[in-house]
Amino acid sequence: MIETSQNRTLNRALKNCGGAAGLAKALHVSVESLSPWLSGHETPSAEIYIATLKLVSGARPKAR
Repeated sequence: MIETSQNRTLNRALKNCGGAAGLAKALHVSVESLSPWLSGHETPSAEIYIATLKLVSGARPKAR
């Protein structure tokens, strides 16, 4: 796994949301799209990263 601030934040949000299905639902993406982001092999868009930061901080992300 490649360690980045994005995948650390995504992994924290993954735990907060109770797993991949919960995180995917909160971010309005497919579960399949999470894997490369969580592993650090791809970088999520700025919009997804900001929504993830909001999930980790306890704020509600805006609906897309």
